[in-house]
Amino acid sequence: MNNYWMGLYQYYTDSSLEDIYNVLESDDLSDCVVLARNVLNKTNNWLEFNFNEKSTSVSQNFLQHGLVLMSKGNAELALLGFNTALMFAPNNSEIMQLAYCGRAELLLKFPAHCSLSLNNINTCLALNCPQDLVDKLTKMKSTASKSVHKEKEALEKVSTPFTNNFFKLKGNNVDVPCATPDVDVIVESGQVKVVAAKNIVVGTLLANETAFMAATHSKNVFTSCHYCLRISPDLKPCDGCCTALFCDENCKEKSMLEGHDVECKIADIIVNDVKLPFKTVLKIRRLCNSWEEFIAVSNDLGTDGIKNEITSKIFGSNKFSVLKPRADNPFIHGRMFNRCMCIVNIIHYLETRTSFLPEGSEEKEAAIRAVARIFLYLSLYCTPVKMLHVARYICKVTMQQHDYKNCGYFPLIGNLAHSCTPNTYVIGLRNSAALIALKPIKRGEQLTFSYIGH
Repeated sequence: MNNYWMGLYQYYTDSSLEDIYNVLESDDLSDCVVLARNVLNKTNNWLEFNFNEKSTSVSQNFLQHGLVLMSKGNAELALLGFNTALMFAPNNSEIMQLAYCGRAELLLKFPAHCSLSLNNINTCLALNCPQDLVDKLTKMKSTASKSVHKEKEALEKVSTPFTNNFFKLKGNNVDVPCATPDVDVIVESGQVKVVAAKNIVVGTLLANETAFMAATHSKNVFTSCHYCLRISPDLKPCDGCCTALFCDENCKEKSMLEGHDVECKIADIIVNDVKLPFKTVLKIRRLCNSWEEFIAVSNDLGTDGIKNEITSKIFGSNKFSVLKPRADNPFIHGRMFNRCMCIVNIIHYLETRTSFLPEGSEEKEAAIRAVARIFLYLSLYCTPVKMLHVARYICKVTMQQHDYKNCGYFPLIGNLAHSCTPNTYVIGLRNSAALIALKPIKRGEQLTFSYIGH
């Protein structure tokens, strides 16, 4: 957790919360969260947070920082300055225009990004800029248009048919559409096992799976799309919060439909440790037609062959539902208390800062239990797959590994067994992941990967 959540330590010595330890063994995961909520409602001992809002002065500071860094030739940090300025800039404001202009000017310095510079120029011109800025942008547009051919030449030097075709699945797997016929899935004692259907050689592409939900690492939010995780110097800010950027209106709309319109109002407290399960809770709620349906899904967690039909709609196949329990995750009670206290505070701010929860008292209490149940279940039992991405940095044409791993919930890849010496490797492809054979794998051998991505 980052500094926003340092206050959690106060709960470890809070005698009023001692009863929580007695309900950690309860069959209903929501019991500990509800008990904590009742106690904190009485003591008013909620964690306090600062919530950022759009601000011209804050945006101005980041813009000036970006301009200084650009003048010194520090392109990567200058880009962070301009992007942060955009995130804090009030919608359609003068400072937003200047931030787009600054980023366009930065991108224009690199032949491989001329088209992205043009995108920023056109976006800025659409914001009803003053005439002096229009004149500057028009000159930049002329320069960028004349240099687009240089971008094509630069990209042709590093592109190969191999990179275009390698991640396309070869052959159809009827039972597992995201995998090749080299992969088979069996169920033993109620647990899913992913195995090799035949002998597999090193370097074979085994699966290309889109995440049910993916989340950016906090270090990547300034350069990655909040929805599809695409790393790009050309992103547009969320209209409501100061923590999200999007590729375009399409990604923004999809993200809103999956719950970012709710997340947006409390985004400042949704840190790495809880971001993925929280976003997943919101998406599951949006996939349900009603709170009644959502509550029913929460009550079916962990049962053999989850009964509610919504599960099939959520995960494509009951067989690969990420809401299936894992038998190899028995040591949960230490994390359970920590997650409980995080979740109860997040629910508190969902109540006070959003209209996410229903209004009726009985339905609201049932909904809170359902949110707590699914949130805690995801946090304890569902394995996040860490994705190593490669990216082309602004001042370089070649690709290289990105420093910080994003993560996602994958119904198939997430069911692979863990190993410190795995036989497969996961490569991040935006909000999907490719599974590659890391060593020879014999027919019937279980596929394994590393939870920590090594």
